[in-house]
Amino acid sequence: MMRSLPSILLALAALPAFAAGHGPDGLTEREFRAENRGDGRIACGAAIAHWYSVDLGQAGPGGAVSARLWFDPAGGAVYLLNDKQDRLPVEALWCGVAGRSWATRSPIDLPRHAGPVAAPIAVGCAPEGDRLACR
Repeated sequence: MMRSLPSILLALAALPAFAAGHGPDGLTEREFRAENRGDGRIACGAAIAHWYSVDLGQAGPGGAVSARLWFDPAGGAVYLLNDKQDRLPVEALWCGVAGRSWATRSPIDLPRHAGPVAAPIAVGCAPEGDRLACR
């Protein structure tokens, strides 16, 4: 089952205050979507500055995990916004097998370049050996 945006925002609100600004002004929205092409559940997460991580959700076979990311076109920084609209810097994205997502993770390419934002970040994830492969 895909985690809802309100539950993601609630989780983000519980993080310590290390935000890098406030609100989406000057940022460009970009969707992240990981489609589950395997037979088991997947879980996706984001590493936030200072060794914290945020659970972006889980999806069963045929489902998808999605999240709203915000890009700074001036410098290429990537953020999640919490319920207070604090900018939380995203250092990395990954998806893995639910219950072992970090140990079985597949890193998701997170383009960081100044300029206009391209298409959404969309990957398909399937088991590959003892790990998940998202491309």
